[in-house]
Amino acid sequence: MKVEQLLQQAKILLSKNKLNDAKIIFQNVINVEPTNYKAHNNIGAILLKLGNLDEAEENFRKAVELNPEFVIAYYNLGIIQAKLLKFNEAEISYKKAIELKEDYVEAYSNLGSVYLKLEKLLKAEENFEKAIKFNSSFAVGYYNLAVTQEKLKKFNEAEKSYKKAIELKENYTEAINNLHRMIRQNKLLLEIKNIRELKKTKVSVTKISRGLTNNPFVSKRKVEKELITEIYKINSVEIDNTKDIRFGNGRFSDYELFENNSSILKTVEKDLKKIISHEIKSDIFIIDSFFNILRTGSGLASHHHINNFDREHNLANQKYSLTYYLTIGDQNCSEPGILKLYNPNEEILPSEGTIVIFPANRLHSAAYGGKSDRIMIGVNFYSLI
Repeated sequence: MKVEQLLQQAKILLSKNKLNDAKIIFQNVINVEPTNYKAHNNIGAILLKLGNLDEAEENFRKAVELNPEFVIAYYNLGIIQAKLLKFNEAEISYKKAIELKEDYVEAYSNLGSVYLKLEKLLKAEENFEKAIKFNSSFAVGYYNLAVTQEKLKKFNEAEKSYKKAIELKENYTEAINNLHRMIRQNKLLLEIKNIRELKKTKVSVTKISRGLTNNPFVSKRKVEKELITEIYKINSVEIDNTKDIRFGNGRFSDYELFENNSSILKTVEKDLKKIISHEIKSDIFIIDSFFNILRTGSGLASHHHINNFDREHNLANQKYSLTYYLTIGDQNCSEPGILKLYNPNEEILPSEGTIVIFPANRLHSAAYGGKSDRIMIGVNFYSLI
C-alpha cells in the first residue's frame, strides 16, 4: 500500500478516535518510508494523548532530527518536556519553534508558562505580552499575563488583564475568581496598613483583640426557611468540579456569597459579623464567603485555610474560619458530619443553627454519609488588630 493511502487510512482512524489503530498505520508509514517526519510527529501526538510521555518525546525528537525546520514538532516537543518537568529543555524547544515562526502565539504562551514555573516572572510577562500582540483576542494569554503581573505586584495592570480576559471569554471562571480574590486581598492589605498607621501615630484604638488562641468558639443562630430557599436558588457547581480540596457529592458556591444582594443573606452577614466581633473583640475583614450543599458520600480531607498570601503577609495568626450549619441532614448514619479539629483532637457534632469559629491554621476535617442534604455557610475572615 502506498504511503498516501496509509496516511488517508490513518486520518480516518483518528477521526473515529481509534488512536492505537492509527498509531499502527503511522508506524507502517515509517516502515515504508523511514524519513517520514510527519508520521513520527503524529505518533508522538497519539502517544501524548495516551499518556506515554517518554515515547512521545522520542518521536518528536526524531521528527525534528529528520526535519530541523518542522515547527509543530518543536512545539509538541516543548509540551512533552514541560509535562515531564524538563523546563529548561522545554524553553529551548519553544524558542526554536518561535525562531521558525515569529508569530507563533501558542508557543509564546507556553514559553511564558515555562518561565512562570521557573519563577522568571519578567520573561514570563514578556512572552505573554508577545502572545497577545500577535493575537489580541487570545483570552488565555491575557489571563496568564494577569497571573504574572499579580505575582510581580503590578496590581493595576493585572486587574486590566483579568478584565480583558473576561471580556474575551464569557464566564471565564478562573479569571473572574482571581480578579475578585485579588481585589479583596488588596482591600484587606489597605485596611491593615491603615490600622498600622494608626498605631504608629499613637491614635487610641479602643478595641483589643482577644483572639481564640487555639480553641473553637461555638454559638447558635436560628435558621430561616427563607435562607434555605435562597441557597437553593443561587448558582453553584458540583464539588468534584472545583479546584478546592473538597471531595465527594454535593454543590459549592463561589467565594463571594455575601456579595449577593439578597436581603436574607445581608441579614445573615450582619448577624454573623456581630457574633464574630463579640468573640474576637476586633474589627474584621471577610475574605471568603460561600456555601456547601453536601450529599451522601461527601467529605473533607484534613486541611487548614492558610494560603501563600497569608504566609507572605504574616497574616496566619489573624485569620479565622467560621462554619454555620443551616441543615444537619441525616445524623443516624456512620458518618453524621462530625467536625473534627486536630492538635489537640476535638469533635463537634453540630445541630441546626450551630456556628463554629476556629483559627484558620488549625487542621480540621468532616465526613457526611446521610441521605438528605446538609447545608453549611463558610466564612474566612481576618482580625484587623
